[in-house]
Amino acid sequence: MKININNIRVAPTTEDGIFKLCSFGDLSELLQEWVSVHNFETEPSGRFTNIIIPSDTNIDDIFESDVVYDYVDGFSPNLNKHLHIGHLSNLVLAKTFQKMGIGKKFVALLGDTLTGDVEQIVAHNTFNDLIEKFDYRVDETFFASNMRYDCDDELVDGSGKYEGSKAFDFGDGTKIVGIKSDGSTSYFYQDVALASTLLKSTLYLTGNEQSNHFAYLKKLYPHTNHIPLGLITTDGKKESSRSGEVKFAQDIIDILLEEFPDEKLVYNIIAGQILKSVPKNNIEIKLKQISNPKTSLGLYLSYTLARMKNTGMSYYLLDKFNSTRLSFIEKKSKNNLNPSLLFNELVNICKDINSLYGKYSIKENPENEKRFTSLVQDLEYGMKVLGLFSVDKV
Repeated sequence: MKININNIRVAPTTEDGIFKLCSFGDLSELLQEWVSVHNFETEPSGRFTNIIIPSDTNIDDIFESDVVYDYVDGFSPNLNKHLHIGHLSNLVLAKTFQKMGIGKKFVALLGDTLTGDVEQIVAHNTFNDLIEKFDYRVDETFFASNMRYDCDDELVDGSGKYEGSKAFDFGDGTKIVGIKSDGSTSYFYQDVALASTLLKSTLYLTGNEQSNHFAYLKKLYPHTNHIPLGLITTDGKKESSRSGEVKFAQDIIDILLEEFPDEKLVYNIIAGQILKSVPKNNIEIKLKQISNPKTSLGLYLSYTLARMKNTGMSYYLLDKFNSTRLSFIEKKSKNNLNPSLLFNELVNICKDINSLYGKYSIKENPENEKRFTSLVQDLEYGMKVLGLFSVDKV
């Protein structure tokens, strides 16, 4: 018997180190049956009931399978503008979802129907450079100018100021322009055309402001889903133009490269700013704090791992977590499309590692090295799951 992982929560860690789940009050009939089927022990804990999970439990055996999308459209910039930190946020989350196994194939629908402050070929080359540099795989690329919807004849004629256009009619008084009066297509038309081309479950990662757009796309194609992403600012300024103090993607990368001449480490630092929060939340990146391990969590993870590697300790890489607790949190992160759950648990591991490091010397001390091995293995595996790079030096 398996249940949805959101039917249960993690109990606070206790001194005995035993992994426990918990439910408020008495267990529901569903949880009682689940506990009985798997022979789990329970115990009262204040207003909660704890469920003791044996260390050899396979989390996949007791919880329902995660949803895996056939396609994910996560990083699809327009080719008429310079990339800013908001685009990097999309890239980070798309790569994380790719490494977590949330999608089978990853696609990009590149906007090439508008002119702007950068040549399309330059913008396209920048796109390709970024995904190669930061190890993000795009299985298929589409261009907005080539998108065609096979059911154009179903669109209705526009009227009034939309005279000469063709629109999608949703029958509730809502009409959305698909083909403009000059024959060009709208963003909505292009996304409808992509959905009709893929015709399989597809997850889109775009800003909160496009939620209504994708709600109507879902009415036409129920197999689509959308994660609304929060606004990204640097020092309180929205990323939209090169005016003033606004920093673009390459600007921020270059600033960090001056201090940390390692592109993989720079990626980790930027990714940490994104992954520490729930995707829908707004994020402010403070450039004066981004290179401080106390305030820059991606740097903190990288620093801790590099520190342990440089002790000379010997360990092998894993393909799963040692910790049942981490396996649970990994699965919950996938199920809820929320990598911040796992990211912040890795921060806690780093705190444990650094606390131990102040007490126990590793050099030429095999017994002390054992204290760190499982923690370091879990840290490096967890960073891999989130798409972060394993660095040797900070």
